Formats: sequence, C-alpha cells, structure tokens
Amino acid sequence: MDQKASILIVDDEESIRISLKSLFEKENYKAETADSASIALEKLDKSNYDLILTDIMMEEETGIDLLKAINKNYSNTAVLLMTGYASMDTAIEAVRLGALDYLIKPISKETLLFNIGRCLEINRIKKNQNSTNAPENFLTILPQTKNLTQKEIIVYRHLIAGMPNKSIAEELNVTLPTVKFHLKNIYKKFGIKGRAGILKIISECRM
Repeated sequence: MDQKASILIVDDEESIRISLKSLFEKENYKAETADSASIALEKLDKSNYDLILTDIMMEEETGIDLLKAINKNYSNTAVLLMTGYASMDTAIEAVRLGALDYLIKPISKETLLFNIGRCLEINRIKKNQNSTNAPENFLTILPQTKNLTQKEIIVYRHLIAGMPNKSIAEELNVTLPTVKFHLKNIYKKFGIKGRAGILKIISECRM
C-alpha cells in the first residue's frame, strides 16, 4: 500500500467527508476534503493529489464535471467515483471518459480500501512508465465491453480485479447462480470459454 499517498475526498455531505477522511488517515494516507467540484479544483491548483475520490451526484457541479476538468488540466491525477444505483448510466459513461473505476453505494470499508489501493497502484505505474505501457482502463480499450449490459459490466469489473465467483456474489448481494449466469453471457460476448480467456486478453493488451 502507498504509505503516504494523498487523497482528495469530494462530497457535498459533511458526514461522509469526515468519516472517509478519518478512515484514510487511519490507513496512513494523507487525506483532504472538498464539499464541491469548484473547491476541489481550487485545491488542485495549489496541491498535487494521487487520487480524487468523488461522488457523482452533488448539488452544484457533478462528479462528471470535475472529471472532465481533471482530465483537461490535471491528467496525472487518478479519479475514482462513488455512485448510487440511480446514476449507474452516468457512472459507466464516466469510466469511458477516463475515470479509473466507480463504486456503488453503500460501500463496505474493505471494498473501498481495496479499490483505493488498486487505483493508486495503477496510477503509480502509469506515472512511472509515462503511460506508455501502463495498465489501461479495460472498459475502454476492450471493444467487447461495449456489448455488455450494466449488470454484466459490474460483474466484469470484479472479475478482472481477480475476485472469485463466490466473493463477487457476496459483494453484489446476489446468488452464486446469478453471478454464473452473467459470467456465461460475458464469456459468450467475448468469444471465450471462461475466466482465463479474459485474463489472457488483458495480459496481451499489457504487452
């Protein structure tokens, strides 16, 4: 884990900002907060952050507005989004626009910390290699993902993160047969026979 990685938390709910800041500091991250996209951009003008964790739905500018501004002016800063089911379409579009990933509320502590660490590692490698051979956003670069449904994309994200089927079912609060059903459809759309096939495709993309 990055011991001193810096995270900027952007959310218009004070209780969420306080709880996340406390959690990250206990995990030895440097954490700051902003209650809006405009305040976040002001902070970005003054300081560098390794990761922006932002809610999508905020009263003024949205997390998508913030993402677009970051892509334009602070391209070395990674963005991880938080969303409710009501904004799933927006979250998926945000990933296609360049966000590293999105998390669906409510988010468990374990899931949040796992994804924070994963996104920081991806961004670290990207910076070190000047993005030439860095891990890509596999919702963007693999054309097969365009044919996936929203539920299949959620399962796919957990799949490429290396989670076993049982863990995916527990994380998404669905039955194991439901996960297997979605995986079967994913494999069919990718034209492969199983999990190893997707991981092989991703591995080849990284070469």
